[in-house]
Amino acid sequence: MTTQMRKNKGIVIELTALLDVIFIMLFWVMINVQESNTRVREEADSRVSQVQEEAAAQLESLREQTDSELKAAQEKLDRIDKNALANQQALDDFGEGLTLTLNLRYEAGKELTITNGSKVLGTADVSSENEVYTALVAALGKAGIEREDVVLCAFVYDGGSALYRDVSTVTEAVGRVGKSYGNFYCTYINTAR
Repeated sequence: MTTQMRKNKGIVIELTALLDVIFIMLFWVMINVQESNTRVREEADSRVSQVQEEAAAQLESLREQTDSELKAAQEKLDRIDKNALANQQALDDFGEGLTLTLNLRYEAGKELTITNGSKVLGTADVSSENEVYTALVAALGKAGIEREDVVLCAFVYDGGSALYRDVSTVTEAVGRVGKSYGNFYCTYINTAR
């Protein structure tokens, strides 16, 4: 029986030393896992921070783009409102007989008379397109018409007696005025038809 006891004591001693080694290894693994967890947490925090910064930058970019688009849309609406008001004013003036009228007559030589309703704004000799253009611009200024205003105009001539050259001269001058005044609309009325 003595022999058996010694064997048991030897095994117990060996297990105790083995348990010490296992506990040391377990302690070492726990420390490494804790350090690894700390590193993973720091990396995760870093990634979360980076994603938040990118999301904030994208959000700011979208906000700026949206603000820009809203501003452009508002400006367009304001222009539409302004244009609608100007068009309505021109139609009201037309209804009251205040249309800008260009009358080509040959009574005392060839002459273009520019009127606004019953008010004569000017006359021009139709021998020169430049002279007709200058007279038209002066008449518009005399009527208080600005370059952005809507202008309804009628060029009236008798096709039976008017010379093609004179009609062409006035038409070219009206075209030049239309380039200077963006909302200048002129119709051509041949009274011979």
